[in-house]
Amino acid sequence: MTTRPRVLVVSTGGTLGMLQKDPGALAPSEVSENVLKYVQGLDSAVDLQAEALWNLDSSDMGPSHWTALAELVALRRESVDGFVILHGTDTMAWTASALSFALEGLDRPVVLTGAQRPIAWVRSDARPNVVNSALCAGMGIPEVCVYFGRWLFRGNRVTKTSIQSYEAFESPDCNPLFELGVEVRAIEPPRAVRGPFHVDTRFDRNVAVVTPLPGSDGEALDALVDRGVRGVVVRAFGSGNLPQAGWPAAIARATEAGVAVVLTSQSLRGRLDAPAYEGGRRAVEAGALSAGAMTMECATVKLMVGLGRGLRGAELAAFYAADLAGEGV
Repeated sequence: MTTRPRVLVVSTGGTLGMLQKDPGALAPSEVSENVLKYVQGLDSAVDLQAEALWNLDSSDMGPSHWTALAELVALRRESVDGFVILHGTDTMAWTASALSFALEGLDRPVVLTGAQRPIAWVRSDARPNVVNSALCAGMGIPEVCVYFGRWLFRGNRVTKTSIQSYEAFESPDCNPLFELGVEVRAIEPPRAVRGPFHVDTRFDRNVAVVTPLPGSDGEALDALVDRGVRGVVVRAFGSGNLPQAGWPAAIARATEAGVAVVLTSQSLRGRLDAPAYEGGRRAVEAGALSAGAMTMECATVKLMVGLGRGLRGAELAAFYAADLAGEGV
């Protein structure tokens, strides 16, 4: 007799479990605690358990919630074969990135999923997302993942690209791990387990993101430094270019004040190559770090992690350049 994988479904809220109050907007509802009744038959393939941590719109989640999720995984890890975290789509990429860094040496699947429409609605993407996520959680993949549409992605490589499509997430510059269509098709091999399991949930919240505009002069970065931030992610143009009038000087002032500056791109795809253009070259010379091929969400969370662990200067630069969880450095 084949033993069914033990999968813990953790409910945190989000559209998947929401109800619409008529008239009114979608809002969290107790239905999120009863999701499993909409996926009858799944228990023939996996041994399902369920736990509700909270019932929040994901826009209200942040580092304290990432910490609670990581600690729950650590607490339940030896009693289950995998986890499914039901999560709102708006900040799912942020949470997935945070867990990928917090759960060091992870040796079993942690799969985040959600939906564009509530599971109680007749026409919803929620049921297949939950079913396939639970199946993936029983496949022994030692990574934090996101399942959405028909794809299982590496969690720290996804970003939400659509508010209307049932395939709402993409993984720029990183192939999905699996496609779950008529057949289950392996695409990219999962990462190997690295070292013993350990949880580190130190996140520095005092980090900001700024988007330069054509013709801007870096005053927005100066204002953030004046407010006392410890790190800033600058969403540069293209391969990492910036206006030469003001931005390199502002970055130099920030780094001299002990504020870490990371360059990422406003473009969805491609690896950063800041020195390819003069504005980017001068930004790097002023002390800016490169996000490589990381998404904006992952680049920001990794900066929060590095600063939270007390890293500064050359130590932070080395940490940021290291491949910790397949994030695309």
